[in-house]
Amino acid sequence: MCLAAATGLAVSAMLLTNTTHPPAGANPLLIMLSGQSWDFLFTPVLLGAVIIVLWGKSMHKLQLRLQKST
Repeated sequence: MCLAAATGLAVSAMLLTNTTHPPAGANPLLIMLSGQSWDFLFTPVLLGAVIIVLWGKSMHKLQLRLQKST
């Protein structure tokens, strides 16, 4: 029951925010099945997502800067 609720809540949150990413629906399953604590959500999951977003934003700014200089 907990696995279905965790996955359902995660997918519902993604649908509500229009950020659907099907592989991210597996995160609640992996966390629940491996018995991880709430800290696991912050350390690898949230930290990894923030790093990816910051890297993407910096690459986008660099690409815009390079396009303006040519």
